[in-house]
Amino acid sequence: MNIKPAKLYIFDMDGTLLDSMEEWTHLGRNYLLSKGVNPPADLESIIETMTMDESAAYFQTLGITGDTATINAQIMEMIHDAYRTHIPLKSGIPALLNNLSTKKDSILCVLTTSERSCAESAFQRLGILSYFKDIHTSFEIGLSKRTGDIYQYVCDLYNISPSDTVVFEDAPYAIHAAKDAGCYVYAVPEEAYCNDWADCVNKADDIFQP
Repeated sequence: MNIKPAKLYIFDMDGTLLDSMEEWTHLGRNYLLSKGVNPPADLESIIETMTMDESAAYFQTLGITGDTATINAQIMEMIHDAYRTHIPLKSGIPALLNNLSTKKDSILCVLTTSERSCAESAFQRLGILSYFKDIHTSFEIGLSKRTGDIYQYVCDLYNISPSDTVVFEDAPYAIHAAKDAGCYVYAVPEEAYCNDWADCVNKADDIFQP
């Protein structure tokens, strides 16, 4: 498909570049299974709104030993390992990046809520790290992707107006935020947000369909 010309292209990572949302959805379940604990059938709904510390405390009630800090570290090591070893690219991403990389006056970067190390290890393994000028994380910036301020911040880093910026996002809240900043937004289909797809389509400027 023909992508709108822009000076800056900002890519989300999880659910947009990488097919990683299922890893996050079932991270708690996979952790418990790795420890020999049979998780309840509704585990995901039980821990959905919990913090990591709250989840760790709940896992202790199921038979996991160790303090919350140890449990959290073990869980994060599992997700880090997934990025290092097997999380794949989403369909159409290699061709998209290759196409945009030919635009000599354009910059490609990543804006993610995940850790920089996760992005770097996955991108290096998948051969796409060189496409991006930089990887920006919400933690390092100190802003949430639920507000347009973070997209404005990244645009300002490159001295490029949001009106000259294209954003690729899968999460409805991020699509709203990027639009609020004045960026042109492509909604990327993602199963984790299938119930919100109508909202994504209505808010975004276009849909990325590989």
